Amino acid sequence: MKRLLQTLGALLLVAIVMCVFALVYSTAKGYMSWYFRVDGQVRVDGQMTSGYLHANTQRTILLITRTDGDRKETYLIPVSDRAMIMDCGDWNPVRFLSTPVGDVNPPCSVFTDPAKVFDAPLPASLVRERRSVSFTTASGKKVRAEW
Repeated sequence: MKRLLQTLGALLLVAIVMCVFALVYSTAKGYMSWYFRVDGQVRVDGQMTSGYLHANTQRTILLITRTDGDRKETYLIPVSDRAMIMDCGDWNPVRFLSTPVGDVNPPCSVFTDPAKVFDAPLPASLVRERRSVSFTTASGKKVRAEW
């Protein structure tokens, strides 16, 4: 029994080391981006919500998660360039954890299933400022994120 537990422990250790190596390798090669929680606030129609923000390590992309409705809604917003705002459908980052996102099948893309979009953003309404972004959604709600 002791030998069996040692073998299982060794296999578990090897599996963990391989997973860590894969994460480090894919991050170093640029195949995976990490999004970290950012201190900030999300307002919908001027009312403070319990929404939250994540940003990539370069702080060029912001993930805004609204929590004011029946379900969460996350939007991907490029902060530094003029790329388009995207809805993430039914995918949401975990509130307090760092979130890895691979480049092969990103959760927020132009291929997001429209049936999974709750309240789509209107790209033309996006306003970028130094420490905030704001936009209007299809239902007419005004979302503002400040950090």
